[in-house]
Amino acid sequence: MTGTGKKRQADVAIAALLTCSTIGEAAEQCHISKRTLTRWMQHEGFKKQYASAKRELLSGAINRLRSAGFDSGKRLHEIVNDKETPTAAAVSAAGRILDLLIKGVELEDLTERITALEESGAKGKL
Repeated sequence: MTGTGKKRQADVAIAALLTCSTIGEAAEQCHISKRTLTRWMQHEGFKKQYASAKRELLSGAINRLRSAGFDSGKRLHEIVNDKETPTAAAVSAAGRILDLLIKGVELEDLTERITALEESGAKGKL
């Protein structure tokens, strides 16, 4: 088998691993044995390629959630400002907005603190 053929087979196996529930199902989808796929998963190059594909898939999912989060925040804002909204729903929406705002501020604060610690740690190694 050529290098291109091996790469193609690895790409197919990684796609199967990302979409199937088990390694056995992924192997079956690729028309290889579970043992072969498990062995491939031990190789550094395959592991790196698989990890990269998982990160890319997760990144896409996070972006979709960000978009949904934006839409949800916009909808909560509309509920709060709609004079026809029952008071209980408006209060609930406003409370949820405040909860999310507080969590967002806490996350930003933690991110800044971690970045500062990493930078000070990197300076100490120089």
